[in-house]
Amino acid sequence: MSDTIWSGPVLSGRRVVVCLCITSVVVTTDVLFIHTFDITTPIEFVTEVVLHALGFYGGFTLMALLD
Repeated sequence: MSDTIWSGPVLSGRRVVVCLCITSVVVTTDVLFIHTFDITTPIEFVTEVVLHALGFYGGFTLMALLD
């Protein structure tokens, strides 16, 4: 039953992993080169990754539901 839930259009473990990977690359690039966000501590880095990953996940979930 849990496999069906996690592979459905609303909840997807694969989508979570992809969103975290994309967000980690984007935030790391920003921290190292662009400096758009003022991230100085690991806690701020994790917070930015989690917040942006939730946004990516929400967008991908919306696309999966409308597909």
